[in-house]
Amino acid sequence: MSRSKQMWRELGHAARDAAKEGALESARAAYFSVYDRGFDKAAQTCLGVLSDATEELLARMKSGNLSKQEQALYARLTELTAEMDERLRNAYQEDPTRDALPQPSGAHTDQPTRLL
Repeated sequence: MSRSKQMWRELGHAARDAAKEGALESARAAYFSVYDRGFDKAAQTCLGVLSDATEELLARMKSGNLSKQEQALYARLTELTAEMDERLRNAYQEDPTRDALPQPSGAHTDQPTRLL
């Protein structure tokens, strides 16, 4: 094969590889976008349930109609809300899905693939 044909062939392979990596990066971005939206919605739902229960008890506490047992429940719900919030933030930062899609050949696997 002539030098010219070999160079054109190599350029064609390089262009194909670049297009393939671009498509993978695009798929990865779409995947993380869906993951982020789903995670945020689930986190808001979890915290919303606890927040609703806490707010109801807080309103009753302000009016002076909260028994000792309900005060203890309010304190526990407040603790659970803080713990849930911390765990959700940690789970989001761990990003367990990072390896779900192949990384481009030039990607550094020790660096995050998206912004938080």
